[in-house]
Amino acid sequence: MKKISLKTLISKVRFVALRFPFTLIFIFGLAYYTLLKINNHDAVIQERIWALLALGIAISVAVTLFAEEFKNRYSRVGLNLLSIVLLCGYINSLPEKLLSNNNYQLVIIGLSYIISAFVVSFLKKNKDIPFWEFSKTVILQLFISFIFAQILMGGLSLAILSLKELFNVNIKSEVYGNLAVFCYLIFASIYFLANIPDETEKQKSEYTFNKFIKILGLYILLPILAIYSLILYVYLAQIIVKWELPNGWVSTLISTLGIGGFLCMLILYPLRLENETKVVNLFSKYFPLLLLPLLILMSVGIIRRFDDYGLTINRCYVLILNLWFYLISIYLFFSKSNHLKWIVISFATIAFLSSIGPWSVFEVTKKSLVTNLEISLSNAHLLKNGKVSIPTDKTIVLDTLLEVKIIENIRYLSNNYGNESFQQYFTKSIKDKSITELFKGLNLNEKIRKNKSLDYFSANLGYKSLKLNVEPYKNFVRIIITPDKDSVYNDNELSIKYDKNSQTLMVKSPSKSFSISLKEKIQMIKNLDAANENREFTTEELTIKTTDYKLVIYVLNGNKEHSSNLKINNLEAYLFY
Repeated sequence: MKKISLKTLISKVRFVALRFPFTLIFIFGLAYYTLLKINNHDAVIQERIWALLALGIAISVAVTLFAEEFKNRYSRVGLNLLSIVLLCGYINSLPEKLLSNNNYQLVIIGLSYIISAFVVSFLKKNKDIPFWEFSKTVILQLFISFIFAQILMGGLSLAILSLKELFNVNIKSEVYGNLAVFCYLIFASIYFLANIPDETEKQKSEYTFNKFIKILGLYILLPILAIYSLILYVYLAQIIVKWELPNGWVSTLISTLGIGGFLCMLILYPLRLENETKVVNLFSKYFPLLLLPLLILMSVGIIRRFDDYGLTINRCYVLILNLWFYLISIYLFFSKSNHLKWIVISFATIAFLSSIGPWSVFEVTKKSLVTNLEISLSNAHLLKNGKVSIPTDKTIVLDTLLEVKIIENIRYLSNNYGNESFQQYFTKSIKDKSITELFKGLNLNEKIRKNKSLDYFSANLGYKSLKLNVEPYKNFVRIIITPDKDSVYNDNELSIKYDKNSQTLMVKSPSKSFSISLKEKIQMIKNLDAANENREFTTEELTIKTTDYKLVIYVLNGNKEHSSNLKINNLEAYLFY
C-alpha cells in the first residue's frame, strides 16, 4: 500500500492539472459562481453560465480521454479547444432565460458525454476487457470520492458547529454552503480525476472480478430481471388472449427490463469469459432474443399513446429508446454478445444525435405541436389568413374537446418552447404574455382541464340530499362497479354482471331480464366533464331510464384507455326495476 504524504498529494494535484487542465478551469469556474451566489444572494448570474460550466466539465473529461489516443500533444490541445469553441457557440444560441426544452436538451447532451467518457478510449477492436476494467475502476472511484467528500463535510461541519456551541462563535449559515462547495465540488472532483486510470493503466488487458460484483450481478440483478420478464410475458399472453391494446405504462417496465438486462450483461461479462457459470452464458446469449417480443408490445403501447395524446418530448425519446432496443438486441444476438462496449457506444451516440440539429427530438416535437395547434385553431374558426381573428359580433361556442386540445397545445408550447414558438399566428407580439392572458384573448376557459390529463373524467351528484321517485318500479338495489370485478351483485333473486368491453350491465331476475348500456352516458359525461370545474351534474344528467328500469349514477370516474374505449374505474349507482 502506497504511503500518503503531502508530497504524494501535491503530485496528484499536479497530475490532474496537467492531464485535465480544461476540466479544472470549468470546475473552479463553477465553484466561483456557486460561492458568489451563496455569499451574495442578489448576484445576477445568467442561466447560460451555469449551463456552460456544468456541461463543460462533462465534455472536457470525455474529450481529454479521447485525445489521449493521439500521441501528438498539439492534437490533444487542439481537440479540447475545438470542443470548447463549439460548446460556447451552442451555449450562446440558447436564450438568456432557459426554457424547459433547453434544460432537457442540456441534460441529455451532458449524459451522452458522461456515458461516452467510458468508451472513447476503447473504440479500436479487441478492447472489451480494458473497457470493462476501466469502467469498473471509474465507477468505484466515483463512489469513493463521494464517500470521502461526505466524511470530510460531516467532520468539518461538526467542528464548525462545536465552535458555535462551545465558544458562542457567530457562524453564518453561508459557511456551510461554502464548505459544501469545497468538499463536494472541489475536493471530490480533484480526487476523482486523480484516480481515473492513466494512459498506461486504462489499456491493461487484465481484469479483477471481486465477490461483490458477482453477488450484485448473479444473485441480485438476475433474479429481479427474471421476475420482471415473467410478469411481462404473462401480461403479453393476456393481451393476446383478450386481443386488447396494452396499458401505456408497459413501456416503462420494458425499458427498465431492457436497460437492467444490458447492465447486467456488462457487469457479468468477465464471468462469461471464464465460462464458469452456465446461467450467465445462457443469459448473455438469449436475453436479446427474449426481449424482442416485449419490444413489439412496447411499440404497440407507444403507438397507442401517440394516437391518444399526440407527440411530446418524452414520448419521442421513448420511441427512440424502443428503436435502439431493437437495433442493439439484434446486434448482440448475431454477434453472440461478444462486444458489449457497443451497448454504451450506440446509446451515447443516439442520445447525442437525437438532441441536436433540425432533426432533434425538440425540433420535431415543436413542429408537430405547432402544426396541430394550427389545425385546431382552423377547426375552431379562429384563424383568418393565417392569423388569429376573434369575431366581436357573436359569442364563440367551441366543441369542448377541441377547446381542450387548443388549451393543452398552447400550454405545452409556452412552457417548453416559449410564446415565440407560435407567434406566427398572432399579429401583435405575445412574447411577454402569460398563458392566462393568451387564453383570455382567445376567449378560452383556462379552468378547463387545468393540471388534468385529457384521459381522465369524473362525475358526481354533489353533496346534496336526493329525493328519488320509486314508482312504478318495485325493487331497488345499490350497485358498485370496479375494474377488477365482473360480478356486481349476485344472490338467489338477482344477478348483475358488468361487461367492460361493451360497457353494459346485464340484469337477471325471476320476473325480468334486461341490459343497460352505459356507453352513451359515459361519453356524454366525458364530453361535458372538461368544462365542468366541480364535476357536479344534475340528477337528470346522470339518469338512464326506460319502462323496465331507472339507473341513477351518483359517483363515476374513469379514464380514456385508447381512442375508442373509455374505461370505468369506479361507478356507484341506484338501480330501480
